[in-house]
Amino acid sequence: MGGLTLIGIGGIIGAGFFLGSGLPIRTAGPAVLLAFLLGGLITAQVTGALTSMAVEQPVKGGIQVFPQMYLGSFAGYLQGWTYYLSSILTISSEAVAMAIFTQMWWPRVPTLLLAWIFSALIIAINAFGVKGFQRIESIMSVVKIGALVGFIVYGGILLFAAVGHHSIDLGSEMILNHAGAKGGFLPNGWISIPQSMLIVIFSFAGIGVFAAAAAEIRHPNGIETAAIWTLSMLTCLYLASIALVLWLVPWSSISTSASPFVTAIQASGLRILSVVLNGVILIAAFSVMAGALYSANQIIFVLAQNGNAPKQVTIQSRTGTPWVGLIVSTILITVFLVCSIVLPANIYDFLISASSYFIFLNYFIILWAFLYWRRKPSEDNKFISKLAIGQPVSTLVTMIVLIGLVIFSLFQHDQRMGFYASVLLSLFLSIVYFIFVHHRVRR
Repeated sequence: MGGLTLIGIGGIIGAGFFLGSGLPIRTAGPAVLLAFLLGGLITAQVTGALTSMAVEQPVKGGIQVFPQMYLGSFAGYLQGWTYYLSSILTISSEAVAMAIFTQMWWPRVPTLLLAWIFSALIIAINAFGVKGFQRIESIMSVVKIGALVGFIVYGGILLFAAVGHHSIDLGSEMILNHAGAKGGFLPNGWISIPQSMLIVIFSFAGIGVFAAAAAEIRHPNGIETAAIWTLSMLTCLYLASIALVLWLVPWSSISTSASPFVTAIQASGLRILSVVLNGVILIAAFSVMAGALYSANQIIFVLAQNGNAPKQVTIQSRTGTPWVGLIVSTILITVFLVCSIVLPANIYDFLISASSYFIFLNYFIILWAFLYWRRKPSEDNKFISKLAIGQPVSTLVTMIVLIGLVIFSLFQHDQRMGFYASVLLSLFLSIVYFIFVHHRVRR
């Protein structure tokens, strides 16, 4: 299960954390550490629900199939399409993030042009295939995990050097001046924690890999061990790295248009290392784009098989590439990139927030399906993941918390445009279902 843990961590860590974490830091200040801890707990509940169902029924496209099995065809349809759109939005946001980081070297090249070049590259890799690309992707996962660990080690050395060389009092004073600047640990009050959660949850997205793995490995029970290790290590990496960023630079100086980690290393005086980290973040974003497009192609293929998408989507090339689905994804990526430029909002914030609202909906539906799955009679004792500790009460509490977090997130102006976009797309999907899909699925 070590390989699945590596894939899980590597597939989740991307620009959503390296770049997107600047917004929750600006929103909550040092209290963002509590937000990331809460994000880990919420994701654990959802992952526990998903792995419980996946271990008992290891099927392809489980993240869409389970809601369809236990909540009905509309829930499965909505879950599948919003998960697909979330993946496409993730690809678009990672492409924009790559463009932003690339502008560190070529500042005059337009963001949209760079984003489209990176998107076209990942689409071409999926279309024509690159021999051994899975191995390359595994190497990219190791590189970005190693970069995050390296940042923690580097920050830790600086911290111990400050405490040891300048006395404990000076080290404490630096922490107070940086992390606690302008208002202490909670500079914007308790309400800032739920307001910052939208991007935090996005940083944990990618748990569908565990449901997908259940259909492909011999011993699905091992998925739980991989999921526990993945979430534990991921949460620790997030908390440690964010804590060191808060120590190295004042939280109020963090920009939402630059990586807090690059800013922190530049502030430490080692600028050459910030250039290296910038390159690693490009690799991280590229890796997440590859995984998101693969997931998008998988889920739209399953939707077509279940009658929730046109049958033409299942058409494949001789090499097994779902080229019709890939064309649909290419068109949508282009549309989202253009919309992100036209709409009056920060490009990256719009894409990442719209994707995050769909993730919230996907999480809610998974937990809802889990509650119905628990009530289903079974000949054997049901396997319940340890991650779903306290269920079903904790499941209901998590569902209520998700609703509350969506409401609090609307207090952030930059996130409202993403909310409006996700609501309009959900309404459009619902109308299409009841006009074109509903009768065909019933037949």
